[in-house]
This record gives sequence, structure tokens and C-alpha cells, in this order.
Amino acid sequence: MTLPLLCPVCATPIKQHQASLGFYCDNKHHFDKHAQGYWPLLSNSKTKPQVLSRQQMRARHFLLESGLFAPLINQLGASLLSVLHSTERHTFEHLDYQCADGYYLRQLVPAVSEAGIVCEHWGITDAENAIFAAAKAQTPAKLILAAMKKLPFASQSIDLITVLDSPIKGKECIRVLKDDGRIVLLQPSVRHLWQIKQQVYPDLIEKPLQLNLPNELEVESLQQVSFTQPVTGEQAFTLLDMSVFGWRANDELIHQIKSTAISSLEFDWQVIVLKKRQQ
Repeated sequence: MTLPLLCPVCATPIKQHQASLGFYCDNKHHFDKHAQGYWPLLSNSKTKPQVLSRQQMRARHFLLESGLFAPLINQLGASLLSVLHSTERHTFEHLDYQCADGYYLRQLVPAVSEAGIVCEHWGITDAENAIFAAAKAQTPAKLILAAMKKLPFASQSIDLITVLDSPIKGKECIRVLKDDGRIVLLQPSVRHLWQIKQQVYPDLIEKPLQLNLPNELEVESLQQVSFTQPVTGEQAFTLLDMSVFGWRANDELIHQIKSTAISSLEFDWQVIVLKKRQQ
């Protein structure tokens, strides 16, 4: 299978050494595979990767691995298989954008494999300790540490991009996506973590969700995934910390949330399949 990668230094196609598994280009830029199992594709040695809070990463890991999101994973898996089965192509390139510690890849890749679909999976992030954790957990994908402002992938080289719990930033996802490719976007819906939100926003009211997409993309399908789960105070705090509104909570509120279990917390997501808008 031809590699979809481009050299981050000179933007020429990347090849792979069969023995060392390192990457290189014809201009003799080399990118060795890290001992932990991922590839740093950085434009120069002075580029400093992002580092996520170790405490946040550990809390997120235990929360996700607890099985709390099982109904969501089932729907994501169904959406991915539906997209891959909808084309006559026989092999696929899949990119998980901002893959973090690889949780979603570890959950979703086995379903794709079991369906007999030939797919090369790539996970990319700009956080070094996150990609380290993904590799340590034996995430079944080629894991890339790189700057996200310029993805080290050729234009129109990716069949499927998953953007899970992360916004689509800039135009890079659109650039690397094939014209007939798809993006599977996961985003919180209106009532996601409602019982936690009510503590952060005392005057909270339900408003229609605004879907802000780049002009180049349009919605092909949208699936609502809603369910309730009991959570401990620690789990509620981790969910708050992972949310876009967590910064609004002061120390008193954080203590209150940490010390109080929620018997029926609402989880509410949208799984959106996007395609390029026809010119």
C-alpha cells in the first residue's frame, strides 16, 4: 500500500525502511520509529510537542475504560462500518484526528477488522505524552506525533477521518480528505452532561444546537446518541474537566461536584457524517 505521508520538512512523499520501519524521503530526511512505537514527524528538532496534564490524562483514561461510553462506541462503530461499506473501494486509509491516548482507535479498529475491511489506520496528535500513552496501550494504528497546523499527509490521500471529541480546526482535514471521502464527527448535543451543566450555569435553558461547519463540508447523515448513566463524584468531575465549560467552575463548585454522585446523568451526542460539498 502506498504511504499517504509527506515529509514535514520538504513536503515530498515519504517511504519506509523495511528493516528499521523508519520513514524517509528522497531528500534524505529521516524519521526513526520511537522506541515506544510511534513516529515523530516534526519539521525540526526545535519543534516542541504539546504536553497534556498527567493528572487529566490518567483521569480521562480510567473514565473511558470504565465502559461508561459503551452505547456511544456501538453507534460510532456502526457509523464507521456504514461509511466503509458504502463505497466499492477495497482498501482504505483512515485518520483519527487528535487521537489523544488512542482510546477510540482501540475500541473501533477491531470492529472494522472483524468486518473483513482492509484499512490502514493512522492516529495523529501534537501531544507527546498522549501519543506515548497510545503506543504503550498497543493502539492498533500507525501513531504519528506531528504539528496539527500542517498535517504530514498528501492532499486527497485519506478515505475516512474521525474527529472525536475535538473540533475541526482549519482546512487541513478537508485538504487531506479524498473528494469522495467522509468525515465522522462526534460532538456533544444539547443535553450532554445536563445535570453537571445545571450546577455550572444556574440559569441554564435548553437552546437549539448550532452546527458550525466549514463551507466546504455538508452533512450526509446525523445520528443522535442519548442515554443516562450513574456516575460517581470523581467521574462527574473528570467529565467536567474534559468539557468545554469546565473552566467556569470555581473551587467550591468543583468540591461539590467531586463529593456528590449523580444517579442518572444524561449523555447526549451527535454522530455526524460529513462529505465535501459539490462545486
